[in-house]
Amino acid sequence: MYHHWKKASAAGGKCTDMAAFTRLCATAGGRPDGLEGEIPTLFTVELSAQVLASHFHFGVLNRPNSVKQLMESTTLLAEIRKTSDYVLILETDHVIMRPIPNLATPEKPAAFVFGYMFPQPSQQWVVEKYWPGGSYKSVQPVGPSPLLIHLDQLRRVYQKWLDFSLGLRSNSEAERVIQGWVQEMWGYSIAAASEGIVHRLVEEFQVEPGALSTEAQLAEFAAGRFYIFHYTYQFEYMLDGTPCQPWNIGEWSLDKRHFNQISPAYPLPQPPPGANAAGVWLLNAWNEAMGSIPSWPSKQPAGGEGGQVVQTLYGRRRLDWFSRHANGFEQEARKNPLIKRLRGKRYSCAAGAGGADAQRVSAELQPTGDMSLAGEPRARWGAMNDPMQGPTCPVDACLFVNLRGKEAVAHADGSRLTVYESVYTARSREAARPPLWSCEAAE
Repeated sequence: MYHHWKKASAAGGKCTDMAAFTRLCATAGGRPDGLEGEIPTLFTVELSAQVLASHFHFGVLNRPNSVKQLMESTTLLAEIRKTSDYVLILETDHVIMRPIPNLATPEKPAAFVFGYMFPQPSQQWVVEKYWPGGSYKSVQPVGPSPLLIHLDQLRRVYQKWLDFSLGLRSNSEAERVIQGWVQEMWGYSIAAASEGIVHRLVEEFQVEPGALSTEAQLAEFAAGRFYIFHYTYQFEYMLDGTPCQPWNIGEWSLDKRHFNQISPAYPLPQPPPGANAAGVWLLNAWNEAMGSIPSWPSKQPAGGEGGQVVQTLYGRRRLDWFSRHANGFEQEARKNPLIKRLRGKRYSCAAGAGGADAQRVSAELQPTGDMSLAGEPRARWGAMNDPMQGPTCPVDACLFVNLRGKEAVAHADGSRLTVYESVYTARSREAARPPLWSCEAAE
């Protein structure tokens, strides 16, 4: 985000309204996290584990809690006021696409219109619980991000925003009419309405595209209508460029959720031919930002170099989605020609490269997606179309095999099935991978 903020600010020229950037970061005890040298940061004290546990571990509650600390700290607030009396509240999955002007006034903040935030009569009792005498009709379909607001208005709303959010997130009855993941957004929108704050609704504030975006949305995207790219939806594609339907993971998968605990390795591979313009833009935006940081913590070995290959966007279909969805293999068995051909096949296998005198054991690619192999615990198998595996296990002839909980791949070549260590667990991309098992189709 910070890279593209700086880029858009520079594009706005000397008179840009994008005056400064501050990361408001909640940590244990408000201690620095090590990134403050890279990104201008103010630290706040995160909510305790006990408080979060009593609110279903909803970490988003740290947002209004951090804003409260900002507004109540003379020191922190002074840092913000050095450049402006307005703040633009963003999220970490926002990428600035073009210079953002100040769309707010002292009396009227600017916010994005969320299609899923339009209040309904069934939610009136929730509104009245936190705003006695209030009406759902006065609650706008907005959240606290993206939000451009004057600090004096933020001062009026921050405490109620936090209090209402905490209340909603611990209210099991409210869960029936307001989904948990948007309850903090509702905390803000009800709080703002209760203070008589009416927002300017800005439809072009952000865009939320994905692999299944409509032609109309993509046309507006290409025309440069939007200020912010919010990458909340996945870009899931098969290698032939076919977009996946909801709740599927593609053979090429660009999804922020893959990187909750690790940094993506630079550079990320380009989308397959046929991917839409939004997916290509986001991929290039990620790569551009990572490439601008010499100390980026995770990088792929350069071509011709050895070194551990890091899994990023390929192979997630097997490792993430099919491990979670019981019917994943059945879907693949209906659609994938290789799986159709090999389902139920039996093999005679020898450890390593085999040989005429090698001891052989039986194996079966069971129709259920399980794999039996003598001496091995229960394993799973399925298609693994991953260009990173290289010629050892080529696309359209490669299987995923999980042996003893360890990733492996199997090259299906005619009647032969040769199992290798995955490129992601091998020591080097360049080193030849010796076979783990060498199998021949059983008569």
